[in-house]
Amino acid sequence: MLDTASLRLPSPLTERQVRRLGFTSYWRSKFWGLVLSIVTDGVTTIPAHAAAEPVPLARRPPVPDGPLIVIANHSSHADTAVLLATVGRSRPVKFVAAADYWFRRRRNKLIAKWLVGIWPIRRDRNGMKDLLTAAPTVAAGVIVVVFPEGSRRRTPKLAGFKRGAFELAAASGAKILPVGLVGTGDLLPAGRRLIRRRPVEVRWGEPFTVATGHAEQAAAAAFRAIDRLIDEPALQRPGRVWTRVRRMAFATAGLALVTGWAYAEGIFWPLVAEMPLLLLVCTIGRSWRGPLLIVATAIASAAGILTTWWLVSHGLDTPTPLTTARMHESALDQLTTDPAAAFANQMFNGIPVKVYAHSAGQLGMDFADVVSAMLPRLGRIGVVGGIGWVVGGLLARYLKPCLGTVQAVCLTLFPIGLGVVIWWWS
Repeated sequence: MLDTASLRLPSPLTERQVRRLGFTSYWRSKFWGLVLSIVTDGVTTIPAHAAAEPVPLARRPPVPDGPLIVIANHSSHADTAVLLATVGRSRPVKFVAAADYWFRRRRNKLIAKWLVGIWPIRRDRNGMKDLLTAAPTVAAGVIVVVFPEGSRRRTPKLAGFKRGAFELAAASGAKILPVGLVGTGDLLPAGRRLIRRRPVEVRWGEPFTVATGHAEQAAAAAFRAIDRLIDEPALQRPGRVWTRVRRMAFATAGLALVTGWAYAEGIFWPLVAEMPLLLLVCTIGRSWRGPLLIVATAIASAAGILTTWWLVSHGLDTPTPLTTARMHESALDQLTTDPAAAFANQMFNGIPVKVYAHSAGQLGMDFADVVSAMLPRLGRIGVVGGIGWVVGGLLARYLKPCLGTVQAVCLTLFPIGLGVVIWWWS
């Protein structure tokens, strides 16, 4: 058992500590935003004004200026992660929580210190005193998050609010921002360890101030406000990246992107033809647009290969960046001994297709032979694009909130893979 009487509680933060906490909160926000984009069906912030549009997790709306205390309903440990991800990027954040829970076990203590940022209070008659010690910290610009229900509730009905957050607001001169969290209780219910994918909404109320001596009335008003905010279930809304990519997939810009990219790859572009194709086709479902983008990519790739072949065979050398002499030697050898298998080998050996097109021009191959030799290459584009189209449709629910994360990971890994290929052929 933790001896809460001897627990060393935090003292008001200095200006330097506030700046450091802002940096830490930013990266905690990024971390939890990444986690939530993977394990949820999307996290959306609904601003207080009805006319304002919902804001996806990737775009956090600015919180009110000045000293601020955020209060929210509490049904899940996911509440903390969601609030940190949505308000922690712009301001330093501390979460008021029970000292005995977060500092009894080593695991919880590490989470409290490194991944959350807990302002511990004792669950006895000293609790109010512990909470009010945060007043200078709130006045210094740190957002303090309080769950006025006290602990996680296990029923749908909102529990009564304690007055601590409102006493703190009166003591620090801070505004109260009521927030309704919808979906977190279904995502990670109290008493369970397994996450169930659900959409989550963070619904803001109108900020208000608390006059000294009016904490009870403020608590009652905040209770009614949050009760209204959580009345409706959360809706699944796709992330910003998914929405933009899908819009592009159905626009002329998407068709121009895949054709221009694939054509350029056949001449000098050092990136794989299917990269933008896969990104677009995974968002379009069963639409006819999928086969159109796949065919356009294949035709553009063939045109790029033939352009390089024609230019080189007529004495015009084309650039081949990020290639090596061994790549060119291997492509020449394969096209000389077995032209029909050369482009098929290209699909697996990592040598860019522009090297084979360049080598075909150097050897003076006939047009018909080049077309015949590159058919496996075009078949690969069809197969890869088709798989992306089908799998994207099957996994749409999971990709909608985190397509931006998947794209970022792929863009990070590709240069590493490209470097390995260049090293191998050096």
